Amino acid sequence: MYDILIKNGLVIDPSQGLHEKKDLSVLNGKIEAIELNIPSNNAKYVIDATDMIVTPGLIDFHTHVFYNVGELGVEPDTNCLFKGCTTVVDAGSSGFLTFKAFYDFIIKVARTKIFAFLNIDSLGLILSGLEKALTLANDERLIDINKTVNMICDNKDVIKGIKWHNPGQLALVSARKAADQAKCILMAENSANYWYTVDQVLHFLRRGDVLTHCFQGGPGAGILDEQGNLLGSVEKAAKRGVLFDVGHGVASFDFDVAEKAIGQGFLPHTISTDLHSKNINGPVFDLPTTLSKFLLLGLSIDEIILRSTYMPAKILGQDNIIGTLKIGAVADIVIWKLRNGKFIYEDSVGKKRIGDKKLDVVHVIREGELIK
Repeated sequence: MYDILIKNGLVIDPSQGLHEKKDLSVLNGKIEAIELNIPSNNAKYVIDATDMIVTPGLIDFHTHVFYNVGELGVEPDTNCLFKGCTTVVDAGSSGFLTFKAFYDFIIKVARTKIFAFLNIDSLGLILSGLEKALTLANDERLIDINKTVNMICDNKDVIKGIKWHNPGQLALVSARKAADQAKCILMAENSANYWYTVDQVLHFLRRGDVLTHCFQGGPGAGILDEQGNLLGSVEKAAKRGVLFDVGHGVASFDFDVAEKAIGQGFLPHTISTDLHSKNINGPVFDLPTTLSKFLLLGLSIDEIILRSTYMPAKILGQDNIIGTLKIGAVADIVIWKLRNGKFIYEDSVGKKRIGDKKLDVVHVIREGELIK
């Protein structure tokens, strides 16, 4: 007998090219079956998903959930899991000196699955304020490549890469060296407003590395030139395998930049929030809101689910485990209602647009357990 049976839902799973009405069953925390007309009496608990969408649990590829230090972190279960994100990636909140606290007090106890990119700065993001960051960015006392690499290698089940966050030449050069030695992903900020242009940042990135905040606006900060065309360096980076992440954030998502880039065939590999305490009450709110903004921009439901489930799972080396509804995969599942109406969405520079669709989370299942 199945533990949970989800009936009559529109199952969308880009990892399998699946977009059709089927039933889905869960047993012992894993996906057990996806079939037509599974009898209800074969399950302990039945969810009627008529007129709803069933997808893999979301993976938010850029968040900040190390909330015991600094001012940015948010509590992962309340702010991510209950919003449909069964897995999140913390993008650099901890460095090698603070990762153990992050692991012991948050990662181990959260119901949300949490991966991490370790900040090249040993303390992570416990120091707030741009002025402090600029002052300390090139302080050698904050960077130890060997200890950073050792921490990654000792915790490869959780730490999936290096994050370059704070501005400064030393930090970015060190992050590149550390990623090479640890043989892991480097996620770099689109930080042209600090020290480097987009071209210069992309120069440090290799196949499989990630540039986050790809739709950031402002002079010199975006992926477009003054005429609104994609930069040649961006096209070349994409061709050589550099990946592009949205990382909406409080200052890193411009509707106009995204619209122009998408119009030229440039789609992000992952759609993420950069969720933290400064944007959780707007303009970001959560990942479903960010995904709904991309429906407004013309992406299909399949395209946004791909970029928030299977694609981040693949980058993390977790495909066939999470981000999928394949038989035997972890039963992380979200059941949605796609609502029609008029919904106001705001980007990070204060521009507002009205969309006619909104994704609302109805149920969340994490490792076969009904959370919501």
